[in-house]
Amino acid sequence: MTEDDDGNAALADPGRLAALAETGLGGEPDPALDALAERARRRLGAPIALVSLITDREQVFPGLAGLGEPWARTRRTALASSLCRHEVVTGAPLIIEDSGADPRSRDNPLVAALAIGAYAGFPLTDTAGRVLGSLCAIDHRPRRWHADELVVLTDLAHACSLELRLRIATRDAQRERARTDTAEAMLREAFTRSQLLLTASQSLAHAGNISQLREIVTDLVSGDLKPAYIGLTLAEGAGDLHRIDDPLQALGPESGDELSHVEDDTPIALTAREARLQLYTDPEAIAAAFPETAQRRYAELHLCSIACVPLPGPAGVAGVLLFGWDTAHEVDVHEQAVITTLAGYVGQALERARFLEDRVTVARKLQEAMLTRLPEPAGVRLAARYLPVGRLEQVGGDWYDAVDLTGAGHDALALVVGDITGHDIQATTLMGQVRNMGRQASWERPAGPPSAVLAAVEQACAATGVGATGTVLQAHLRPETGDRWLMRWASAGHLPPIVRHRDGTTEVLSGVDMMFGYPGLRKTPLVDHQVRLRPGDTVLLYTDGLVERRRTDLDAGIQRLRETAAALDPTDLARFVDDTIRRMLGRGTPHDDDVVVLAAHIPAADRR
Repeated sequence: MTEDDDGNAALADPGRLAALAETGLGGEPDPALDALAERARRRLGAPIALVSLITDREQVFPGLAGLGEPWARTRRTALASSLCRHEVVTGAPLIIEDSGADPRSRDNPLVAALAIGAYAGFPLTDTAGRVLGSLCAIDHRPRRWHADELVVLTDLAHACSLELRLRIATRDAQRERARTDTAEAMLREAFTRSQLLLTASQSLAHAGNISQLREIVTDLVSGDLKPAYIGLTLAEGAGDLHRIDDPLQALGPESGDELSHVEDDTPIALTAREARLQLYTDPEAIAAAFPETAQRRYAELHLCSIACVPLPGPAGVAGVLLFGWDTAHEVDVHEQAVITTLAGYVGQALERARFLEDRVTVARKLQEAMLTRLPEPAGVRLAARYLPVGRLEQVGGDWYDAVDLTGAGHDALALVVGDITGHDIQATTLMGQVRNMGRQASWERPAGPPSAVLAAVEQACAATGVGATGTVLQAHLRPETGDRWLMRWASAGHLPPIVRHRDGTTEVLSGVDMMFGYPGLRKTPLVDHQVRLRPGDTVLLYTDGLVERRRTDLDAGIQRLRETAAALDPTDLARFVDDTIRRMLGRGTPHDDDVVVLAAHIPAADRR
């Protein structure tokens, strides 16, 4: 049999065509699928996205976004020119980065008609795994599809497949409804469960870490499935299993260690070993299968029946979900489908959460490694704190630095705070480059004004192509006679320093120039400012995460910082900084931006 014969056989498969008919979809627009296509188009930044269904005669588009006429009106094309038919024939995604060069597409007349430069399509399947069509994104130019874009398209194709499966299940239920009253109840139940799965797919997509994932699982299954207890156990290296408890769950946690092993004689371990759903409908079934120690943990929770379902992962079983009921409970085929589908969603969310946690952990360590260990210059005490943004998935470009310039032959101390624009790893890497350039410039110009250091760094960034923008403040502290210190500073768009005097009064130092990173737009040079500090004075340098809040005026935040500084004693400078941050942010309140505070205190007892 030829390859074409195989393809025609796949297209004409009676089971596949029957499933297509059961969806009730054709060439008419479907609002839900149009919305899903639009979501795919926006998420991938592609001009066109299509939900295509492939019959044995033609290709129809019940869902589309961005497609021009006449196809947007007719919503169908000939089968022979369909790219999406490849997914049906092969059962695999079709990824084309240059349609003019790819032999699968270069001679296709529809490619020229639709100006297809790149194509990425993923199969849409029914519950039996038959490919009904494709969710695809189309670009008019050749394009490299990145791995994260393909992950997004994969997730959306899963959601679209679920929608098609629900259409088929709904059609089946509607036929039964006409026969018995029981069918109507089943239809209502199927709808409720479909809503559960839809909510699950949306909520789990936002799980940024394991803790959030655990909370979402508890909230989701406590509705329709009505279990008394839900357990989540994750597979770790070397066969270890780690139970993740939810302290907010009304029942639990289970007795016994949180850590176990895949070879243990327990329902969880058995599910992980065999990678299949395990059902125990009553205590007798549990007792017949497991030793007393395994039975006890569920008896103590008054659970009469349990269901354990494996979580799929990239390297096998990623964990196990356990559902427990406080009465004997027969898990019917519909509940099994819901539980299994939910486990698939949780497995995908778990993979994403672990990826995010690993990525952010690396970025956090990179960012924190760049923060300076403060020097201990004579006559000045220093303290600094860096507090990352409250949202786990973000890192930023805030930093502080302190350089003791006595090694360069000058009795001076350089202080820097800055905030590179952005909340991602790119911002962190740019911050590191700017920080290192700033240290070099400070060391090379120990006698120069702060404005010269900032200008040198800004020009170096422009000359080397480092596209860093944001705000930076550079200050130099130099001792004078009579226990006084002279502080000169220059500000490229940064927030003003605050001086807390020995008597508790505060002063906001004025003088801010244009933001850092735009030397070509700077019409006048950066201006240096200066203030003399007496023993007992404290200078506060900070970033906007400390004082800026949504729906709150920035000046009000700076005024509150002044009042906070005035009310605290800077003698213990580290505690002064910590208490300042705590009072400004509020206990337990999430913050939307990184926070940096750098304080310099002239002790009253130190004499030069």
